[in-house]
Amino acid sequence: MSAETNCDTSACDDVIRIRIDAAMAVQDFNDLLAAQAAEGETCAPANPANRAVFRELAPFRLVEYSYVDDAVGTIDGAYLGFPDGSIYAVADEVPEAEVDSLVASDVADMAPVYLYLLLAEPRPSMTIGRFLDALAQHLGKPVVGVYRDAHGGMGAHVHGVDLANGDATRRARLDGAVVASVLEANRHLSRQRVLDRYAARSESPDGRAWAQLSYNYAPHVIEFASAADRNDFVDWTHTLCEWIYARWCSWEELGFSEILRPAEVAPAPKGEIQAVKLLPPAKSQGGRPWRAFGGTSAATAKHFVESEAAADEQAMSSSLAMAREYWTYCIQTIDSAEFMARKTAEAQARRQIKV
Repeated sequence: MSAETNCDTSACDDVIRIRIDAAMAVQDFNDLLAAQAAEGETCAPANPANRAVFRELAPFRLVEYSYVDDAVGTIDGAYLGFPDGSIYAVADEVPEAEVDSLVASDVADMAPVYLYLLLAEPRPSMTIGRFLDALAQHLGKPVVGVYRDAHGGMGAHVHGVDLANGDATRRARLDGAVVASVLEANRHLSRQRVLDRYAARSESPDGRAWAQLSYNYAPHVIEFASAADRNDFVDWTHTLCEWIYARWCSWEELGFSEILRPAEVAPAPKGEIQAVKLLPPAKSQGGRPWRAFGGTSAATAKHFVESEAAADEQAMSSSLAMAREYWTYCIQTIDSAEFMARKTAEAQARRQIKV
């Protein structure tokens, strides 16, 4: 087996950590504002340090990481980690207060933000390094990645250094970031710690938990009675996608108008976001949603190539019917609840206009 795929050693990692230097971002933004002021520009943000960090994070939140380099395989999620331990998915709204707390110290003392890319399967350092090289080119600037090297040791590495354009000051800052990362071992989180910290934000004191599922080009927030139920649903959507990718059926046969992404853990909904209650697959329709995949849970479900459905047409038809039954329940329940919520909101708005 080649080094490209052999991950039976400690030299593989299932998290790509990217160190985003808040201090460098704030200093660069302050320098830009000073240069603009010298040229007569008088308009500047009220809180430049805060704006500088959001400005630096923006491209990392917009990248479609799955398309950067497919050699790393499936990327299960991208998360931002702040010095206080808070974790946000890149699609989440990061509170202003979170960034204000980050920039409250002197520029030189500002802690970095970490981006965590969770890989579905561990990958060797060579593959991760190439992914980061490609990401740097995509972003148009160097990135500092933290991952296990060929000897199994955790370390930081600069990728895309040529994008510094020979700027000695910037290269020195990048080298300084590599050195500083040695003292940030508590920020070099494992996959499970990232998920656990993020999940802590997505559960209420009474046990309820939420997930987000995107289909028909729109996100939908789903509420479950417990974190276990939520995780059961998330696992089922991962298995569903895996089977479809294995050519069990086409996306269209399940009614998709686009490629579906697995559901993700989500924070408690705020404002006007409507959360829809669903039963998890293990507690719905007599367990048939999981039987569609040859098991009773994520732990016992089979890969498509190992299943009866892969070898027998009747088993294939039965499997597809059971999965379609649960998926139809999900989308009909979500669509109906969201439709009623919109109608209620419209009626309330009309009443307010009349008053």
